[in-house]
Amino acid sequence: MDYLKVLRSWPSWPNYGQEELDAISEVLKSNQLFAADRVKYFEKSFGEFLGVEHVIAMGNATQALHLSLAACNVGVNDEVIVTNCSWISTASCILMQNAIPVFVDIEGESLGPDPEAVRNAITPRTKAIITVHILGYPSRIEELRKIADENNLYLIEDASHAPGATINGRNLGTFGDISVFSFHQRKAISAGEGGVACTRKSSLAEVLRRLRSFGHEELSYNYRMTEFSAALAQIGLSKVISQNELRANSAKTLSKLMQKFDWVRVRLCEPNSLGSYYAVAIELNLKDSSSQELLKRMVSHGVPMRSMFPPLNLHPHFNQSAPARGNPWQHPTYDGVMKDVKYESLNFPVSYQYCLGRVLELYTHPGTTFEHLSAFVQVFENEYSILKEGGLREDW
Repeated sequence: MDYLKVLRSWPSWPNYGQEELDAISEVLKSNQLFAADRVKYFEKSFGEFLGVEHVIAMGNATQALHLSLAACNVGVNDEVIVTNCSWISTASCILMQNAIPVFVDIEGESLGPDPEAVRNAITPRTKAIITVHILGYPSRIEELRKIADENNLYLIEDASHAPGATINGRNLGTFGDISVFSFHQRKAISAGEGGVACTRKSSLAEVLRRLRSFGHEELSYNYRMTEFSAALAQIGLSKVISQNELRANSAKTLSKLMQKFDWVRVRLCEPNSLGSYYAVAIELNLKDSSSQELLKRMVSHGVPMRSMFPPLNLHPHFNQSAPARGNPWQHPTYDGVMKDVKYESLNFPVSYQYCLGRVLELYTHPGTTFEHLSAFVQVFENEYSILKEGGLREDW
């Protein structure tokens, strides 16, 4: 087998076909491009799929996160506890409301926020908790829900990676007071751009709908989904369960193929949960520099891989002066736990252990075959051997 040739044939994503072309053509013919009947139909369909009463479609998931905090009346001098391992918008949405992010470390199995760290981070200023189901692996959401209830806090569930994922038979996205899903081009339901905020609470849904379109008496926004995005998302929704199964099967196959390596762990979801496997988390028992070099070599062969998100407390958003907007933790009336604290000086050992190179993401999109996975394992092993023999021995 020509392993490198097989890797170059790795399936791309998204994989649009005639059905998507026809849907977009119908939108154009209708001459109705901004939010209308297709958006309403998709909202209804997604609510039935998830099992919630209210779905509010928006331009992207960042907008949905922003309005989720606004609907929960989070604002100046409020603290929001948030995972330190996610895409930037999970935390930058807090800044959009002039509130203060309070990062907590992750725990080593789910790579979601550590419930005990969340409990210890609660102060009188805490207004909400944001969790994320990273890469479609369920976080410890049941414990987080209990903590939120015990402390009268809002729980916002960033389920951008996790449509169709479950824990104990219950859909992720139904535990939070508000949950958010993304339909960005890379996501399992791929609409180019798009997002939804979902809730069972009519009072929150009313505020979310009001804030989505500008012109109301209170400050509101132009955050509507287009008919194009709704048309594509509707098709993606019809396929997501079967495609999740394909991704999960690829993860299980890869785990078996890589069991022979004592320096690799392919992470699988716990027996009581069903992941969406937005990406397969591959944990390497290597130093970060070696892991990154191995990643670089695999990407050069056409494999869709990348590093996990770096710890958010190190991101420039939280470590530089922003003259036009200021930093909410430096507001003169704020006297909470982040007052005069440099985010980059904080220590999150588990985040640093896993998010700076130890865990890599592999995208096993529908169309990934056993042949692809076998070729991946063979080339991965070969590149490891070359690096180990070629001067990086001290890193291994």
